[in-house]
Amino acid sequence: MAELPRLSPRAEHRLLRFACGLPPRLQRLLFGAPPSIDGQVLAPDVHALVRLAEISGETSFTKGLPPAAARAHNRRGAEATASRPPMPMARVEDIEVPGDAGALPARFYLPGGLPPERPAPLLLYFHGGGWVIGDLDTHDDVCRFLAAGAGVAVLSADYRLAPEHPFPAAIEDAWSAFTWATGNAARLGADPGRIAIGGDSAGGNMAAVVSIRAQAEGGPAPAMQLLLYPVTDSAEDPRS
Repeated sequence: MAELPRLSPRAEHRLLRFACGLPPRLQRLLFGAPPSIDGQVLAPDVHALVRLAEISGETSFTKGLPPAAARAHNRRGAEATASRPPMPMARVEDIEVPGDAGALPARFYLPGGLPPERPAPLLLYFHGGGWVIGDLDTHDDVCRFLAAGAGVAVLSADYRLAPEHPFPAAIEDAWSAFTWATGNAARLGADPGRIAIGGDSAGGNMAAVVSIRAQAEGGPAPAMQLLLYPVTDSAEDPRS
């Protein structure tokens, strides 16, 4: 298949949605049979997405760009893929969480339909982006989806990014956000006994690290983890 011409983020998103929405039989005809590893077959729509990325040369979100340019590219992509209009919430509030190096931006989401007389379960969420790109806005759509789909309040916590702020800055910020959330559950209208922690990619790594630290220190621990393709093992290239 010939290489695709460069498209705007919005046009690219429309193409991806069209390809992923095709019948599985047509997806296999256009993009080939999905790979099978250890008896697990990749879903045809995901295989279509991967093949389109390979064809267009978009095999890495950083693409060798300097951090500022990669962040801008990621932000444009997030804007193109976000729901229009945004998924409605009962309340969305930008707040600040105290951190060791200063205040950290955070965003609180409260979905509609939760019993007003009961404290809500809370998900503390860390965005992905390889510790270099990503922010509250790139993951706004994700947090709204999780809040509405799971029926929980979501606190999306930002953190300092590399390379300007190398390890362990992001982990320290994640820990600060967790300790603040557990100590300020009442302010958020959340149930202190039902605070979960989660994230995608780099954010999943931080959620796992914070959970391990909370257990080791014997303080409040997350009620559960939601880890979306987390970075948990860099020792080898897994077959998947």
